Amino acid sequence: MTESTNPLEGGLVAAVELGWRVAELYALVDDTGEPSSDTLLPAHSSLEPADQVELQLRAAAGDARRAGVRSRSASLERLVECARESPSSREAAEAFRTELRRCHIEIEKDLWAADEGAGKAYELGNGLSDTYSRVCRSYRHPQEAPSVAWRDVFCPERIERLKKLLDDLQSRLNAGGVTVVREQLDLWCREVPRRIEVRGVPPVEDVRGALRRQTVIWRQLVGGDKQPEAYLDRGARAELRGELREMVWKRYRHWILPMTAILSALVFMSEQIVDWYEKGGLSSGAVSALVAFAGSVGITRASALLAIRGRLHQWSELLWNRAVAQKVTSVTLTLDDVLLPPDPRQKAVVEAAGRLGKRVKEAVLARREPASP
Repeated sequence: MTESTNPLEGGLVAAVELGWRVAELYALVDDTGEPSSDTLLPAHSSLEPADQVELQLRAAAGDARRAGVRSRSASLERLVECARESPSSREAAEAFRTELRRCHIEIEKDLWAADEGAGKAYELGNGLSDTYSRVCRSYRHPQEAPSVAWRDVFCPERIERLKKLLDDLQSRLNAGGVTVVREQLDLWCREVPRRIEVRGVPPVEDVRGALRRQTVIWRQLVGGDKQPEAYLDRGARAELRGELREMVWKRYRHWILPMTAILSALVFMSEQIVDWYEKGGLSSGAVSALVAFAGSVGITRASALLAIRGRLHQWSELLWNRAVAQKVTSVTLTLDDVLLPPDPRQKAVVEAAGRLGKRVKEAVLARREPASP
């Protein structure tokens, strides 16, 4: 898969990162986690909550500059003092969210005014971040039901909106990564409601681990932090080559021999066809058709070989990109780590119980209806 060299790509990637960081700050400002002590000098995870929030805010401010945000009213640096106070109490956290929400609106207006693509990239970053943040927050707030948050986050309408943003930006971001993210969003959208119904909501530890990792992978793929092939280890690459051979054989096995015979005949007889035409050895109509057919890929043997080689290169590149996208989609998908696949027998019991409950409800309602005179 080739990386885009569009000069606007850097600004769009920064807009995606900016949208991600702002949404994450808004959702998780009061959930920075316990500082770790596994380094001699403090790393990001070793900082105190106030320092962690400030670090994230300053990183977002850097993304804003790279994305082209210029409005003074959208300045994130002005929120540093408020950000440092936010972990101290719920009131301070809400005050920071209020200011961050105001900045978010100004950033959106600034980006959309400068470049519609940058505005969409910022919105995409918001959506990818909220895919994790909204679910995670539902576990911390008693008034929110995690099962409802799961279904809302992966409902078809929301996923289609994210996919539309990906489609609009595909040619200006990492095209191969966008393809993988689209496929995985479809898988999550299809499987989450079914698995939640059968298995229930997963523990918060799995959300913080596997779901968080999935959304980070999406951000990396869209922004080009890692090329899709970088997620494949040696074993996955070996499997990919085998799967590619199998894909080619299953799809094109019926056409390989006939097309090989036709192309070979065309290559080795092209000069003879022209010679017949010059000597008048065939009827003018038949020769004209043969010459036109030969001319579609080249009159001479050398040009025919060159044309065939070019077509084969394009064809093999498309097949390779498709195979890589399918393999990376499988390797980087964390759905099974968060929500276990439903057991078919358990699913059947749940569905039968649902049907029985529906019949009981209908019978009760029927008894309550007054008899007709």
